[in-house]
Amino acid sequence: MSEQDSTPKPTRVQIAEAIRAKRERRAGLSIREELDAMEAALLADIDAFDLDAAAKQVQAQEQKVKGSGLAADAGALAFPDIVAEGASPRVVAEAKAKPKAESQAPAALPLSSGGLLEQLRSEAERRQNIQDAEQRQLSLVEAQLDRALHQVFAYLHELVQQLNVIKPPVPRAYLVAGSQELKGLSWEQGFSDYRTRPQSAGASMESVSFTYKLAGKQPLTMERDGTVADGFRQQLFDLNLAFKVEEFRNERRYLERARFIVAPEVKVSVRWEADYDKGKLVVQARNLERLGTTRYSFEPDALNQALLDEFGRLVLGHPHHFPR
Repeated sequence: MSEQDSTPKPTRVQIAEAIRAKRERRAGLSIREELDAMEAALLADIDAFDLDAAAKQVQAQEQKVKGSGLAADAGALAFPDIVAEGASPRVVAEAKAKPKAESQAPAALPLSSGGLLEQLRSEAERRQNIQDAEQRQLSLVEAQLDRALHQVFAYLHELVQQLNVIKPPVPRAYLVAGSQELKGLSWEQGFSDYRTRPQSAGASMESVSFTYKLAGKQPLTMERDGTVADGFRQQLFDLNLAFKVEEFRNERRYLERARFIVAPEVKVSVRWEADYDKGKLVVQARNLERLGTTRYSFEPDALNQALLDEFGRLVLGHPHHFPR
C-alpha cells in the first residue's frame, strides 16, 4: 500500500465544520469593515460641521418664528427626536443639521381691521343692541300694563263695595230672542278679583275679573214649537240665563210645544286682561250692554280716571262715552 493511500480521508462532518468556520471569518471581516467605514464617515462629517454657521441659521429661524407671533409657543414646546429603526448615525446627524423651517407649519396671518371676525363682531353687536332695545321696550310696555291693571282693580274693587250697599236700579233692557225684554233690573251683588302671572314671568298682573248680578221682579214667559224648543233651550243656556221649561206632549209622547219661564235676572261678567304680545288692554264682557259678548281694546296709556268713570256709567246703564 502506498503512502498516499494510507493518509486518512476527512469525514463529512469535518468538511462541514471547515466550511462554517470559513464563512464566519468572512462575516466577521465584512461587519468590521462596514463599521470602520461608518466610523470614518462620521468623523469626516464632524470635522466638516461648521458650528458658527449652524448657530446663525438657528437664530435666523427664531427671528422668523417671532415675526409670525409663534415664538413663545415654539419655545415652550419640546418634541423628542424620532429616529427610524435601522437608520445609521450619519443619517441621524444629517437630519438634525437640516433647517427646521421645512417642518414648521405656516403661521396664521393676522386679521386686518376689516377681517371676517371683525365683521362678525360688528354684526353681533348690532343685533345685540336691537335685542336690548326691544327688551327695554317690552319691559316698558309690561310695566304700563301692570300699572293699568292695578288701577283697574283698585277702581272696580271700590265700585263693587259701594254698589253692594246702594243696590241702585240699572235702567237697561235686555232683549231676549228678539221679542221680549228683561227690564226693571237693579244691582243685587258684585265681586272683583285679580290674577297675576307666574313668578318666572315677573309676577305682573295678568287680569282683573268683575262680575255682578242684576235682578228684577217680572219673569218672562215665552212659548216655542216642539221642533225648535231644544234650540231655544240651548240659546238661553248659552246666554247664562236662568229659566224653567214646561213641556206639552201628545199621546205618543211627542213634544208639541214648550213654555219657557225666564227668571228676571242677568249675570254679567267682565274681564280686563293684558295682551302682552300686542301691548294692549283688552276687555272681554258678557251680558254687559246687551245679551252676548262684547270686546273692547285700547292702549294702556289711554287708561285714566275719566275712562274708568265712563266704564262705571256703562255698568250702571247711564249715558257714557266708553270706547267701543
